[in-house]
Amino acid sequence: MTRRVTSYDVARAAGVSQSTVSRCFRPDGGISKVTRDAVLRVAEELGYNRNALARSLITRRSNMVGVIATKFTIRNNPELVFTLSAALRDHGFGILLLIVETDDTVGDILQQALEYPLDGLISCALMDPRDVERFVRRGLALVFFNRNVAAPWVDCIGTDHAGSSRAMAEAFHAAGHRRILCIGGPVGAPVSRARIDGFTARLAELGGAEVRTVAGNFSYTSGRAVFLDAVRDGARPDAVFCANDQLAMGVMDACRYDLGWRVPGDVSVAGFDDVEEAGRPSYDLVTVAQSGAEMAARAVELLLRRIDDPLAPEVTERVAGRLVRRGSARLG
Repeated sequence: MTRRVTSYDVARAAGVSQSTVSRCFRPDGGISKVTRDAVLRVAEELGYNRNALARSLITRRSNMVGVIATKFTIRNNPELVFTLSAALRDHGFGILLLIVETDDTVGDILQQALEYPLDGLISCALMDPRDVERFVRRGLALVFFNRNVAAPWVDCIGTDHAGSSRAMAEAFHAAGHRRILCIGGPVGAPVSRARIDGFTARLAELGGAEVRTVAGNFSYTSGRAVFLDAVRDGARPDAVFCANDQLAMGVMDACRYDLGWRVPGDVSVAGFDDVEEAGRPSYDLVTVAQSGAEMAARAVELLLRRIDDPLAPEVTERVAGRLVRRGSARLG
């Protein structure tokens, strides 16, 4: 194995200074086309690649953004990370992906994030207020995605989970559903709590419904198992609302393959997210679609704004979800 070629090697081979080599790799370097072409040709022949970390020490910009996501997000909604990555790439940024178990364990990984020369951070998980302050104090732009954090100089963009779930509750109620089971994510999970609370609050306002709530862990397997446990005592719901699509698909398969129930003939089932599998004929799942690409683009806009103006007024935006009517539930 040969040692890595440095900018000093390129400078010697091209007969120029090291600073000239560095300027040749910058669009605004002020180098003549002849010199630039000659240096770039030598760099290609030697196999030279710029060191992004070293460059960041000079420019104070790494063009790298950290993205924190929980394992549930990665497993059940991988499109989210892809859309964030694509939006960042459109602006010339790469990503450092940091995965945590749950929102409660984010603090375990934050020191690792701080050790990299990041230009900013998009967090799809909550942070302790003291950790938020640590990032802000270090001048790192911070945007929360689908999480609501009230802090100075911190921006938030996310779905209106509660409002969108209220619309689902209205559609269930209008269809005559009165024995309703809600299956949420882990107890305390903020997105799950907002969705289930919005749904149950609207049903309470409408009146006449018996609502039972149980907790899962956002997975297909959990949805199937938790639903079977919930109906084992003979309490049969006429409709099930789940905090995400993976739970709902688990419920549908429990109905069809474990209990022999018809969906939606015997029980209506709905979820939230509109993941790719939800639209497949085998599920045809009623759900709430999030504007993932739109929110990802907006998150990056907020991040760039915060990088350019760290003291700009903080912004919190909520994007309405869209009720997707399919065949898994009877809706009014």
